[in-house]
This record gives sequence, structure tokens and C-alpha cells, in this order.
Amino acid sequence: MPKRFDIVLLDADETVYDFKLAEKTAVSLTLEQFGVTPTDEVVSRYSTINLSCWKALERGELSREDLKPTRFQMLFEQLGAKPVDFNAVNAAYENNLSHQAFLLDGALEFVKKLHEHCKIYLATNGLTIPQTGRFNRAAVKPYVDGIYISEQIGHSKPDKAYFDYIFRDLGITDKGRVIMLGDSLTSDMLGGRNAGLTTCHYLNGEAPSHSPLCDYEIATYDEFFDILFS
Repeated sequence: MPKRFDIVLLDADETVYDFKLAEKTAVSLTLEQFGVTPTDEVVSRYSTINLSCWKALERGELSREDLKPTRFQMLFEQLGAKPVDFNAVNAAYENNLSHQAFLLDGALEFVKKLHEHCKIYLATNGLTIPQTGRFNRAAVKPYVDGIYISEQIGHSKPDKAYFDYIFRDLGITDKGRVIMLGDSLTSDMLGGRNAGLTTCHYLNGEAPSHSPLCDYEIATYDEFFDILFS
């Protein structure tokens, strides 16, 4: 059956990986190491701070190196906790996170089936240590052809330079045969649009956005095959 795309650039966290569970597990382990009780409220507060820092990175307002300790410094300050070496906290967190390779329900089956038809490359804004560790431990690894991590590339989604690096590395000349599939409007969909790619928004339980950044929106993995073979 003829297919429209040969390559799928697949976002990692909250598209394939269950990042919320991974983050909760890693943050809890890390805070315990530094004397902070990881209650649900504390972990939720960290998650909010971390997300705000990554959004600032996407907007070019915060560097990747500053992001790492800043998120923990902000958390400790909000909690009134004793100051510590926040670079050491971040290093512990990255190590703990590198061991958390939880997948979303149905993700493994989806990636296995998709790999029968397309090349798959994970395209992630994550950091090198945790993303490499998680990828090496993830059940999807045998069905993924490669991974592009923003920290290694030196650019982050939605920057066009991030995608240009991938195009050069893979020798892609026909962008019409490539689709970006991910859950984030501000990194995956905007980035795909900036790079001139077809974009598909994986809703992951969220309501449809009807954003002009999305060529398609899907609520389930199976819906993607209707797009692939349309």
C-alpha cells in the first residue's frame, strides 16, 4: 500500500515515553538524597517550575546550562529549604532520570508497527545523560533508527537549526517525505512548521487544539496509520 512518508521524526516525552511518571520517580529519589521530603505537592511544584524553564529555553530566554541548576534553585527557594550545590542536585537528578524508561500505554506496539513501514528517529529536547540512558533501557530501542538530542546538537526545537542538523545528518532532500509527530504545540508543531514539515499533533488525552500549526491531530496511535497511508 503506497505511503506518504518515509521518515517519522518522533518526539520522545509524552509522545512515546511516560515522562510524568519518570520525572516523579527521579525527582523523588533526588530530593530524598538532599534531605527534602518529596510529597506530591513538592513534586508537582518542581514539575511546574521545570516546565516553565523549558518553555523559557524554547523562547531563547534561558540557556540549557543555566536551566539545569536554576530549576532546583527555584524549587528550594520556594520551599524555604537549605541552599545546597544545585549543580550537584541536577547531576543526581539526571542520573536518576536516566534509569526511568517508562512508556505510554500502547507506545511499544505503535513503534513496532510503524517501523515496518518507516524509518523512525526520536527528536527530543531532552538532555544527553537522561535521554541516552532512557533510550538504551527502553523497549522501543530495537525499532528506532536513531535519536537526536538537542543538547548534543546545540539547538532545540522549535529552532529551525535543530531540524536542519537532522536533515544534513540524514541526507534528507525531500521534506515532503518527512513528518513530525509529537505532543507539544510550542516545540514539536511549531518546530516542524518552521522546518517546512508536515506536522501531526498527538493529543495524549488532551482536547483537540485546532491549531494552525498542526496539519493533523490524532487522539490514538492507530489514527496515525490513516495519515501515513492516505
